[in-house]
Amino acid sequence: MSNVPPQILKLRKPPAVHNWVRSISKRKDQIAKELFDLAMFGPRHSLQLVTDVLRQVVVDGIDDMTAKGCISNIRSPLVRRLGHEIIEAALPYIRQKDWRGVQVFDGTVEYYPVSANVSVPIRPSFVINDNGKLKIYFIICWARFSLDLYQRRIIATLITEALLSREEFQSAEVKILCIPRHKFSKSERDIFELSISSYELLSEKEKTQLFERYGAALTDAEKKILEALG
Repeated sequence: MSNVPPQILKLRKPPAVHNWVRSISKRKDQIAKELFDLAMFGPRHSLQLVTDVLRQVVVDGIDDMTAKGCISNIRSPLVRRLGHEIIEAALPYIRQKDWRGVQVFDGTVEYYPVSANVSVPIRPSFVINDNGKLKIYFIICWARFSLDLYQRRIIATLITEALLSREEFQSAEVKILCIPRHKFSKSERDIFELSISSYELLSEKEKTQLFERYGAALTDAEKKILEALG
């Protein structure tokens, strides 16, 4: 394992499900290219610190001033700027909804196997109790929400099979909280919810095709990485 390049190890430890699925399509060569680019060049930044602050607002009950202070303390100027965009849109929405996170489910994570020795983490941002009904939320803060229908169906399938199979979540509802920029803005954000129950789950045949395609693309990407590294 110590002789495996870190770029390949990175691919074998995928990011959160909504980030992982961005690399997935119905073309093996396109998946391989996306995986290669991810491993060699990586994302420009991560918004995990920002979503962590939103989790603290809902689950830990921190106030708006504290939340904004947490964003101001982020070291990366880019992430700090994006964080302020996101928090300005999210805080009024969260307060209007009066969300209160369920502490016992904080840190919940399941892993969905997608290839040999590769599993995608399914980690909710928070869980709330809405009049006796559990609602599981995943936050996506990309500037542009670009998941196509196929990718949304993949997310719905993985979350349903990994999380909703748990006894405590069998009657829960799963939502994706999206906070993209306005279409014609460079700073203002929209906020809306998607319900995964709106999307048809992948059939067994589609899942088999997906995982075979992904496994083959992963192999191709790893070969290309080794060639690039010399």
